Amino acid sequence: MRKLVIGLVGAGALAMASGANAAVTIVTPNTVVSPTPGQFATFFVSGNIFSGPITATFGDTGIPGGTFADSFQFTIPQTGTGSGSLTTSVTEANFLGVTDTDITSVVVNGLAANLTLEDANGNVCPTRGVGTCGANETWSLNNVPITFGVLNSIDVTGLSRGNGSYGGNATFIPAVPEPATWAMLLVGFGAIGFSMRRRRALALPQMA
Repeated sequence: MRKLVIGLVGAGALAMASGANAAVTIVTPNTVVSPTPGQFATFFVSGNIFSGPITATFGDTGIPGGTFADSFQFTIPQTGTGSGSLTTSVTEANFLGVTDTDITSVVVNGLAANLTLEDANGNVCPTRGVGTCGANETWSLNNVPITFGVLNSIDVTGLSRGNGSYGGNATFIPAVPEPATWAMLLVGFGAIGFSMRRRRALALPQMA
């Protein structure tokens, strides 16, 4: 499958950290650039950006200890809606260890994603930190408006305990034209066809 270099127009991702994690990671299509050794933020796309649908995988690994804030920014030459989810997961043995990451918010184009917490055994639970609740996190959001040529963003904030990571998936579905739009397109094409036939008819006598 074709990746981001030919898949996303004007795409870029910027991961910025705050607090104890002061690293800055810049990701361009299919390229990872990080001044922090071992940290890799990624954003890969497949599908035809001009006709859709489009799928993307994104995430960050090797996040140093402390709070962090990642912002993935991109544009798509279509209008439609986006849906996706972001997850973190550790075993019971690694709960609250260096690889355990707490995501505190996921915002897509200003809309906040919804959080579902599970314990280390995969049971849904209400309160992070009670038992192993929060060992597995899923943030999800559906039907986010994506506009043609506008800079879109996926903003992720969280807490790494030393070697954090998370991964996400997103899908973009192009909008289906309304019946009135289809009618206008058909009328437009019909007018063009009529004009071309008329010009040809007028030109033929001149050639005789």
